Amino acid sequence: MKTVVITGATGNLGAKLRHHLEGRYELRLLDRDPRGDSTVMATDLAVWDSAWVNRFRGAEAVIHLAADPLAHQTWPNLIGPNLDALIHTFEAAARNGVKRLVYASSNHVLGGYLDEPSVEHLTPDTPPRPGAKYIVAGEKRDSSPYGACKLFGERLGRFYAEVHGLEVIALRIGWVRPGDNKPEELPVERGPWFRLMWLSNRDLCHLMDRCLEANVKGFLLVNGMSANTGMRWEISETRRLLGYEPQDDVTRS
Repeated sequence: MKTVVITGATGNLGAKLRHHLEGRYELRLLDRDPRGDSTVMATDLAVWDSAWVNRFRGAEAVIHLAADPLAHQTWPNLIGPNLDALIHTFEAAARNGVKRLVYASSNHVLGGYLDEPSVEHLTPDTPPRPGAKYIVAGEKRDSSPYGACKLFGERLGRFYAEVHGLEVIALRIGWVRPGDNKPEELPVERGPWFRLMWLSNRDLCHLMDRCLEANVKGFLLVNGMSANTGMRWEISETRRLLGYEPQDDVTRS
């Protein structure tokens, strides 16, 4: 079996992906908080340490999910988990001869288009505009710092692909809610912008399968949403280049 490292293995995406991949790959699991799971190595990727760096040795792929997932987080709280940890993960992969790194980027890289509906199609080539400004339960939120960090990760991935020969797939992942992640459970007040970037658990796992197995060279940037009718997010390149075949549609729940 291929060996795959998953960072952020006990988080929302990591836990779902681990359950899906177990038995088909040899998994090496890392997380800052193992949540009592002895199979997960407790590590802070923001601190370079040979103990966790050596876990990358002999791995064919790394799926980098570890980060502070709070989209409206402040800059000081993002430096360690979303920047330092990111840099260290790419460097550890390159030093240990990892072939492919799948990077969990975010829809928030294009969040600025929330208030610009005139741009009908959001593609991987759409000029970045990090950060969405929105309101939840009366609270004003701004994901600009979070989106900027994710954009930096995309740029870093391109660098490691071009300079170090690492195969890098950057996924601008849509909205994946914890748990069953069913359309009928999505908060209505979040509006169509968030609802129409929904990514089901089933499509998430299938997308990651394709990221691990598709014939991809160099750097690839794609959107990662389900096949939601009426969404502005363009996933034709995801379908064509990765063989992604989403099964779910938030409007047909």
